[in-house]
Amino acid sequence: MATPSQAEQDRLTVEQLDQQLRRMRGMLVGYSRLFFMHMRVYTLATLAILVASLWEPLGGAVLIVPFLVPFVFLEASYLFWYTVFARRHAEWVERALAARIGTGVPAAHRLEAAFFYDPDDPAISALDLRRPTSHMSAATIGYSAGAGLIWIAAMVMGIDWINRQSDALALLPWVPALAVLWTAAIAGYLVWTWLRRPDERRLVKELESVYPVARESDRPARS
Repeated sequence: MATPSQAEQDRLTVEQLDQQLRRMRGMLVGYSRLFFMHMRVYTLATLAILVASLWEPLGGAVLIVPFLVPFVFLEASYLFWYTVFARRHAEWVERALAARIGTGVPAAHRLEAAFFYDPDDPAISALDLRRPTSHMSAATIGYSAGAGLIWIAAMVMGIDWINRQSDALALLPWVPALAVLWTAAIAGYLVWTWLRRPDERRLVKELESVYPVARESDRPARS
């Protein structure tokens, strides 16, 4: 069997890289859609619980909300984490393609870094601490502020409902304290994992091993 020529090998490699790039771009779009769908569904769900709890027979339902809101952020962070994986992987594939064809194209990762946020910037989810006034940072702050208001409203309504119950429900006063601990634990973990980025650092290390032809000159310029 004849050995493929170097040109044929290069062509096959470029095709494989192109397929991988298409897969990562599709993954990025898919998980972005899931993220926003997730936020819309849970926002409506928490608001519905708050409204329903105004009816006295369902008043205790409000106690669920301070536990639900942090969980929503934990799951949203998980979905956004997948977009980080897809974007990072796509970046290295594009750099490998650019190195093989000898140009700065494709360069979507450089445009994303300029328009959205540089993946190397310190960030908490999409809150870029280097560019806190960017649109994505402002949107992240808005989501967090809105969730915070829902959480506070639920806590106030929940404590009021607990105070109106009989002494037979002795464990109820502990529910707000548990909600605070639950919220603090999730918030603390999310801040820690986004700032430290242990998973992303392992990913980047592997990407550098898998795509050694990706040139450092293809990294987006910082501004």
